[in-house]
Amino acid sequence: MSSNQPIRLREAVQRMRDLTELNIPFSIGFVKCDLSLNKSDGYKVVRKALLRNGYRSNQSDKSDVLIAYIDYDNQDKNRQFYLPLLMMFNGNKVIP
Repeated sequence: MSSNQPIRLREAVQRMRDLTELNIPFSIGFVKCDLSLNKSDGYKVVRKALLRNGYRSNQSDKSDVLIAYIDYDNQDKNRQFYLPLLMMFNGNKVIP
């Protein structure tokens, strides 16, 4: 896939799952957002990430929009991002 060609959000998530299953890191870019503090820290790029298990629906009302990942750029930190704020996957712009 060309880095100029946009990718749909649903396809990006499926490709992240497929790559994670194969243990192949991918890159993502998203707008950081903290709803508890009502602030954004701007745009973040993670060059090497894999998905991990997130919240179940009985643990959080945001379980369907919070995507859990491991940030290998930042000493294997467990992180999350809001799915609607995903802007880039492996160099491709993400569109709704």
